[in-house]
Formats: sequence, C-alpha cells, structure tokens
Amino acid sequence: MLAMTMVLVWAALVIAGPTRTGSVMRAILVERPARWLGRFTRGQVIVLGGAVLFGALLFWIMEEEGLRLASMYAPDLMALAASAEFTTAIDAIMVAILTAGSLRLRGIGGWIGARLSRPRVRTARRGRRTRRVPPPANDDDRAVTARAA
Repeated sequence: MLAMTMVLVWAALVIAGPTRTGSVMRAILVERPARWLGRFTRGQVIVLGGAVLFGALLFWIMEEEGLRLASMYAPDLMALAASAEFTTAIDAIMVAILTAGSLRLRGIGGWIGARLSRPRVRTARRGRRTRRVPPPANDDDRAVTARAA
C-alpha cells in the first residue's frame, strides 16, 4: 500500500512538471525534505546507523522477543539521545554567553573609568632621595674593612 502511494506521488510529480502545482509539490515533497536531511551531521548518521545495527542484531538473535524488547526500549532510547544532545547544546550556549559577558564587563569597566575620570595635569616628578648609610657604631668594623682592602 505504501509502495503504491509512493509510485503515485512520483507519477504526479512527473506529470505536473513545471506548472504551478508541480512546483508547489516539488517544494513540499522534494526540496523541504532535502533541506531537512542536509542538516544531519556525520556523527548523527553514525549514531543512527549504530542504533539500527543494534536493533537488527537484536532481532536476529532474539527473533520475536527482540521485537518486543526493542519496542519497549525505543522511547527510552529516543529520550536519552535527545536529552544528551540537547543538554550539550545548552552547555555550549551558556559557556559562550558567560564568556562574552565576562569579557564585555571588563571592557565596560575600563571604558566607564576612562569616560568618568577627570584628566590629570601632569607635573614634573622629582627624583627620589637616597638614604645615607650611617657610619658603624664601633671602631672594630672600620679596621676589619681596612685590612680586607
């Protein structure tokens, strides 16, 4: 039944050709699904292929029980796959937002400080005075240094 429906839809697309009805059918039945399928990444296709191979192996080994087990596990598997990908996307978005926000806050603080501070009048700086070392308190230190020289 499904195969016959697909053949009839294909025949309607071919017969309609470049007419307005044909272009609308082509946009709905060909171009929109092609755009949707083009968004899949290589990793998503590999994960889907692994799940299909796991299901086929399960059916081959367990026969009828494998179908029952897969039908019970399918909703959990879909929820697990969707939640893992969704939370990863949320984490990446939050990291990007927080990083951009922290960088902007640092830049805004400097910008506000430059705008609100009054310009200073620069004056000539005086050199720093060095402290004199006082002479030693006893005479022995002077004799030791004189012998060493």
